Amino acid sequence: MKYFNKVMSKLILFTVLFSITQNVFADDFDKLEVMVYNVENLFDARHDIEGGVEKNDWTFLPKKTPGKDAACKKISYWKYKNECFNTDWSQELVDLKISQIKEVLTKERKSLPNILALVEIENSNVVGMLAKALGYKQFKVSQSPDKRGIDLAVLYNSSKKLTFVKKSELVIEGDYFKKKPTRVILEIEFLVNKKPLHFFVNHWPSQGNPSATRIAAAKKLKQRIEKINKSHYIMAVGDFNTIPSDMPHPFHNVILKEELLKDVHNLFSKDRSIDKKLKKNMPPGTYFYSKTMSWNILDRIFVSKNLMDGEGFDAILSSYEIYAPDFITKSYEYKKGSGYLSGSKVNRVPNRYDHSETSAGKAGYSDHFPVVLRFNL
Repeated sequence: MKYFNKVMSKLILFTVLFSITQNVFADDFDKLEVMVYNVENLFDARHDIEGGVEKNDWTFLPKKTPGKDAACKKISYWKYKNECFNTDWSQELVDLKISQIKEVLTKERKSLPNILALVEIENSNVVGMLAKALGYKQFKVSQSPDKRGIDLAVLYNSSKKLTFVKKSELVIEGDYFKKKPTRVILEIEFLVNKKPLHFFVNHWPSQGNPSATRIAAAKKLKQRIEKINKSHYIMAVGDFNTIPSDMPHPFHNVILKEELLKDVHNLFSKDRSIDKKLKKNMPPGTYFYSKTMSWNILDRIFVSKNLMDGEGFDAILSSYEIYAPDFITKSYEYKKGSGYLSGSKVNRVPNRYDHSETSAGKAGYSDHFPVVLRFNL
């Protein structure tokens, strides 16, 4: 009897796991879900060399790695220098980081996104580890000239309704980038129900760079989009590192001009037919800047007009979400100095990742919230 019960338990467990997998990656899905997530420095524990060029990934290497001390000493900003010296990155910590990302994607969600775009990953090696942990069989990774080795990735599972066509990279060029190269824009062309979809993943230059650098990225994206057949579908997602004070503005002056693309967040916010509770329960941004106690919507989804025309393959605007379950949030209190911000407290900000932590309960998740959107097919 005990043997029978044990066999039945295993059979039930297998059936449940099989049904979950079928639900997550079924060929006959009628909704396609897209998520973009800046996972905050997902590095492996090996020194990265791309095309014979050493990447500045010393912070995310074991302390005993030859050359790490010398590399850390060269860092000018004290905060990053201390982080480099103090972080003893290892495969065990890589595994912990991956398990935290997996928890975000699976703990309170019924299924994984059909297309998962990742920002701030290092290379194919570490993305392969994450893909295996999640159950994705296919992924594509960029190879940017960024000196730290920061790249982009797209994870997916091929099916009758979602097939890969080709991968391309758009290099951001200009005098500024000769000394400080930035991430490429990763373009993946899919067929969705046999119709072409151009999927662009972006990680534009940070706010530590002039607005002109993000304008350059926006123009590069625009130039490519203008060459695409107008009947094709287009999505541009990622961490655009763009805030309202950018002048000229990369969105309003470039990619939204002449309705080249539509900003899903703004459309969602202005649509009066969408339940106010959905909007109220959503965080005011995807990233919280503690220095000024301010929110920014750095992570966005832009779509072409034909994905908002109510016909066939079409965005479900009410499904848009800045995904922020309570377990990936925390409260933040401003304790720097005695100015007017001192003592200010903000709830439900991203619980950013601590790469020096060794326990899941203290490690955190990311300094960004993921953004999600579903589409009818």
